[in-house]
Amino acid sequence: MLPHWRRTVLAYRVIGALPGGEHLFDWYKVSFGGLRRFDLARRGYLLREMPMLLRGAQATIEGKDLIEIGAGWHPLLPVVFHGMGARSIVMTDISRHLRQELVEQTVEFCLEHADEIAALVDADAATLKVRWSALRPGRNRWLDVWESRGITYAAPMDFGHSGLPAESVDIVYSNSCLNYVPMSNLREIAAESTRILRPGGQALHDISVYDDLASGQPSIPGWNFLKFGDEEWERIGNSRIHYQNRCRPISYAALVVESGMRIVWDEHILGSLGEADLDRSVLDPRFKALPAEEILCWHYLLAAERLAASPGSTKISASSAKEQVHGDHRAGWTSDSTSSR
Repeated sequence: MLPHWRRTVLAYRVIGALPGGEHLFDWYKVSFGGLRRFDLARRGYLLREMPMLLRGAQATIEGKDLIEIGAGWHPLLPVVFHGMGARSIVMTDISRHLRQELVEQTVEFCLEHADEIAALVDADAATLKVRWSALRPGRNRWLDVWESRGITYAAPMDFGHSGLPAESVDIVYSNSCLNYVPMSNLREIAAESTRILRPGGQALHDISVYDDLASGQPSIPGWNFLKFGDEEWERIGNSRIHYQNRCRPISYAALVVESGMRIVWDEHILGSLGEADLDRSVLDPRFKALPAEEILCWHYLLAAERLAASPGSTKISASSAKEQVHGDHRAGWTSDSTSSR
């Protein structure tokens, strides 16, 4: 019998092949699946890791213009950043997922946990509560209420071709999004981020780099998808409605540098398995020589700053980017290390 993750991929492929399959899948997740009674406490890691990113980058939110790549289903970070005093926030996504009930759930979660969140983000709990209470839509459309507070929802949007004015944003950020984007689109996203950031503006990314098909299955390591070559993984691991690029942290770092930004801080957060649990003999040759932290990493926190010069004058080649990020001793990385969808 096929392992559970293989059966999951087959189900994704069947649903994705149906007319309107992606919309059907979204409807199922909200109405009957994991999003119906989703416990936002499961996003607690984000409330710990994003403050780490802010501190590492020495970034502040008060009075800043922010844009999010991949707003997803629950706008937790936009709510938190609004509470921290962001002047404006644009939430973007390739698909339109946000719904009234999910927005309301997110606001209520933050209000219920205001004291805990305030301690994590070093903010005044009373101020957070006032600002978050103003985001309650009540009987109004959440879109209208949020737009009146400076938060807009731009979806569907291809972030790589956002159409936003150059040098119009202070912070570009994402959470558990870039790992689902093909490499060719990642390059466009990195270049567009550099273009729209003001000089000195920052990119803050919390990237999941583990195989999420292994989630909830203790017998399967988070690096399971690194066992396969590109062609085989495309055949057995990816589908229209669930795609993983398998990029390792060094790939994201090099893309950022290649686009004309400077890395100011990064952190590898490892999963529960250690180097003693890593069996390199089963890995695809392209991944075998990578350092253990590149293979075992669970979340990669990356903070970069746009240089003062214009993006066109700071962009460098992929090979130079690789050299600047980690040097030639990490030769297991190439800028084309992941096939495009």
